[in-house]
Amino acid sequence: MTPNNETLPKAPKKYYSSIIAIRGIAALIVALFHFTKGYMDDNYWLSYAIIHYGWIGVEIFFVVSGFVIPYSILGKPYRLKNYGEFMIKRIVRIHPAYLMSIGLVILLNYLSTLSPMYNGDPFSVSIKNLLSNVFYIVDFTSSSWLNPVYWTLAIEFQYYVIIGILLAFWNRGSKIIILITTILLLLTSLIHFEYVRFLKYTDIFVIGIIVAFYKKNYINGKMLLLCQLIVSVIILYNHGLSIATLVLICSIVIAFFRYSLKHTVFLFLGNISYSLYLVHIPVGGRLINLTKRLDLSPLLQSLCIIGALAISIVVSWLFYVYVEKPSHRWSRTLKLTKS
Repeated sequence: MTPNNETLPKAPKKYYSSIIAIRGIAALIVALFHFTKGYMDDNYWLSYAIIHYGWIGVEIFFVVSGFVIPYSILGKPYRLKNYGEFMIKRIVRIHPAYLMSIGLVILLNYLSTLSPMYNGDPFSVSIKNLLSNVFYIVDFTSSSWLNPVYWTLAIEFQYYVIIGILLAFWNRGSKIIILITTILLLLTSLIHFEYVRFLKYTDIFVIGIIVAFYKKNYINGKMLLLCQLIVSVIILYNHGLSIATLVLICSIVIAFFRYSLKHTVFLFLGNISYSLYLVHIPVGGRLINLTKRLDLSPLLQSLCIIGALAISIVVSWLFYVYVEKPSHRWSRTLKLTKS
């Protein structure tokens, strides 16, 4: 590690391309997992791998977040006095699309109750439940998530709260502080606290964080591989072989794989990945729910899944163009203090 932050080199843009591709693939896998689960037979060749391993796409997002946030701030004049600005930038970047997706969920749920085929109770959402979702505190209340994927956003937000503080200390350049705090963050994954799910996933965030240390020349390649191995063992203990293997591969790709994306499907999917993650259940999931009532052949089931994915991608693209991109531009205008 090096305490001299001013000598850290700027990273090639190709690093970002690989991350965009990973995010796009992860969002696609999660969407296919939700569309396929409970719809197609477990033994059917198309659904087996997706049903059994598609949910791991969530952990891929955690690895990417573990890398991206430290990578974007390490070596910059970021101190504790900038913490409020950091949190505001994160909220401005992610919250508008999140709020719009909540509105979409409520609207579609209400419209579903107007259908003559609807047999359930009239749709309603309490102020308590709504506010618990808006502020990511459902796990601390007796409320429920309006969208099943929202629980992961609460974990991401808790990560922002913690990493924003740690980065202020890491930017002071003390090797001892960086080592001790990173180890402590890693060890919190061994703590089982029901109401703070973030603690269960700190090991997965850490494997992304150490890649950021490598990219910023805080550690060399040999030290990175050693750290990846150690963290992977803890992830194996906490989450099992499938997750440990996949997140290790993901961290290695981020660290060493350089691929320049220009106009590819991966670039497109990566750009809309957050929106796709937010809207695929309320949008594409509705098509799946409607067709579940029909006795469809495996081929028609596959076509319905493709159709649900296509509709979700279109809506995600609209979300990206009209909600995400403006919020990203707004976030970039909020410059962190330079001194």
